[in-house]
Amino acid sequence: KNGLLLFFMFLDCIFFKVESKCVIGCDIALASYYVMPLVELLNITTFMQSKLVTNSSEVIVRYNRDIVFSNDNLFSYFRINIPFPCECIGGEFLGHVFEYTANEGDTYDLIANTYYASLTTVEVLKKFNSYDPNHIPAKAKVNVTVNCSCGNSQISKDYGLFITYPLRPRDTLEKIASHSKLDEGVIQSYNLGVNFSKGS
Repeated sequence: KNGLLLFFMFLDCIFFKVESKCVIGCDIALASYYVMPLVELLNITTFMQSKLVTNSSEVIVRYNRDIVFSNDNLFSYFRINIPFPCECIGGEFLGHVFEYTANEGDTYDLIANTYYASLTTVEVLKKFNSYDPNHIPAKAKVNVTVNCSCGNSQISKDYGLFITYPLRPRDTLEKIASHSKLDEGVIQSYNLGVNFSKGS
């Protein structure tokens, strides 16, 4: 009896270790891309290409109806929405892995905070790549993992498309709600415990 009890306890322990935190993703989510000076739409479509969604200029324009695009020129210090697929990665979390081809002099910090506009972090790049963070070989393929969300119908069934929105200095819940034309309470309910004034 003792042996049988221990056997079932062992099985129970194994079950909890392999339990998935996500099972499926969703066809599309959005990334809020903060445009830095000298970054053109062509650059952004190159960085944010995915195998499932071809982020051509036309597709991006479709998800940014309130923005006037002129000859691929963008206003600096402005946000645009980028569509991308949201998948369950390793049964652990929802995200998408973009593949970036490194140039001479690239670093994880440059990739995370400039090219990908803080949609990922240096820590995440280190986790999913094995290059020296400050000396990435030219033409190396860098996995850039961006978190996403497919929402939670238990909170609200009214919203079906969700955005990964990296906080920046001077952001507040009030400011984000006003810009996105959403109720502050709705945004907070999807982001329990988040301090919207943290700036990162």
